[in-house]
Amino acid sequence: MPPNLRLLVTAGRRRVFAAARESKLEPRPRACLAVTGHQPQWLQAPASRNVFWSQRRSESSLAISARPSSFRESQDTVPLTERQEAFLLERLPREFTEEDIRNSLLSSGVDLGDDWRERVLLMRSRLGVSIGRALIALPSHVPHVTQGFKYGASYRSMDRADVEAFVEQCERFVNLSEDLRRLAQPENFLRVITITEVPSTYGRQDMAHIIKERCGVTVHPRDVVFRFKRWGKQSDTCYVLCPTEKEADHCVAQIQELAVPKRAAHGSLFGAAFLWSSRATLFVSHPDLDFLLHDCKTWVFTTGWQEDMRVDEFLAVMNKLQFYPVRAERHHVSADKSSAFFMKFEQMEGWSGAKRAMTRLRKLK
Repeated sequence: MPPNLRLLVTAGRRRVFAAARESKLEPRPRACLAVTGHQPQWLQAPASRNVFWSQRRSESSLAISARPSSFRESQDTVPLTERQEAFLLERLPREFTEEDIRNSLLSSGVDLGDDWRERVLLMRSRLGVSIGRALIALPSHVPHVTQGFKYGASYRSMDRADVEAFVEQCERFVNLSEDLRRLAQPENFLRVITITEVPSTYGRQDMAHIIKERCGVTVHPRDVVFRFKRWGKQSDTCYVLCPTEKEADHCVAQIQELAVPKRAAHGSLFGAAFLWSSRATLFVSHPDLDFLLHDCKTWVFTTGWQEDMRVDEFLAVMNKLQFYPVRAERHHVSADKSSAFFMKFEQMEGWSGAKRAMTRLRKLK
């Protein structure tokens, strides 16, 4: 294994574990509700990736000179197995540790050597719980190692760009709760936009670069927060905290079916993806919301009402409009000096109750 790749994985493990330990010592955070409707030093790219990044910045079309891949139609085709610098194991038992992974690899005839701890990066949550995904820094193509795992693990080869993306995802997954709480600060209520259909290979730097090139808005990479799926896989949705409300509106207008490369590190070789943006998600946080959703996870959220409007006045208006919520909770929005309300209905599923109310509320002028 190249020394620089070993340092990348080792430093990544230390940073992720340190962040997890710090998060355990923090007091329990207040409620943070998502209402739907400086890259770290240990993640800094090596010289080869810096070349790709500088080329991407110099061309607004993001069509960059890329390393050979199996998709390039030329005589210099280099398949992924020959570009491999590590491999990813998924669907591992959640109780597996780094030592369990090493023993399973040994049973398949793969020895990582005496420095095996520096070659294994296990993805964990902020509480230190394994997610069942592990990166093994080994350039050899050994798909048979899945036979050493009783529960049917999956194997995937990874090149350098994939390794860097996975290490960054591990750090972002540990810090996800802190990032969401930061988005939910009152002053950020109208500055957050939602971008969907994001390729799974994209990271914070890639999204910040696209927003800079296509929208002319400078966004700090740490202000790009990705969603994660159940087992730690990065979702195709990210939330971006724009510098101002006006720039947020500008980004929403520009990022509509915006074509971008599916793999930023390889330019247009892997085809294009199309990004969409909206204000479909709002983040609110307040101590009064700590136990709001304890008995029902689905509420209807409406905002933009008068600042001094009371709950009884709001319910009277709703009843006059033939909306009949069984409960309403007021939340003051300091960003635009207005009032927002959470509404709970009798039926929250099907074409009745909450869903029908959402459809009718959108039609109100």
